Amino acid sequence: MFQTSFNILSLFKRLIGRKKVLVAMSPIVRSILLVSMLTMVWAKHVNVTIVNKLEGNEDLYIHCKSKDNDLGIHLLQINQFFRWSFGTSLFLNTLFFCSFRWRNGPLVYYDVYKEVKDFYECQNCVWDIRKAGPCRYESCTSNSCRLVCYKWN
Repeated sequence: MFQTSFNILSLFKRLIGRKKVLVAMSPIVRSILLVSMLTMVWAKHVNVTIVNKLEGNEDLYIHCKSKDNDLGIHLLQINQFFRWSFGTSLFLNTLFFCSFRWRNGPLVYYDVYKEVKDFYECQNCVWDIRKAGPCRYESCTSNSCRLVCYKWN
């Protein structure tokens, strides 16, 4: 990814040096080219994993989606997981949210990736789903992570 970004940046620098080419480009084309380059440099790859850690060994139904992607409904037995990956947005507006339901339990929701708050904290987001709320491994070092639990939305 960085090699591609570097090549595009080098190309853009060469184009800027050639004033005839730069003048021939409309402001809209220049803006689109600049936004495309910034997106490639800024965007990062994120993995989200949802793990069923419900007390009582209950099955967990999950339904995760974003504004643009519906990942479908999945049934997870105890300790099973569902994982997906995506690229972040230049505008810090990537949001994935999930609904969760287990036998005799309420339908609950949580924003499992909200770019404006998770961009620096969470590149490999692993969520343990418990009845009291979702828990995520955070502040990871090479030796350990701490488990932080949240309340449902």
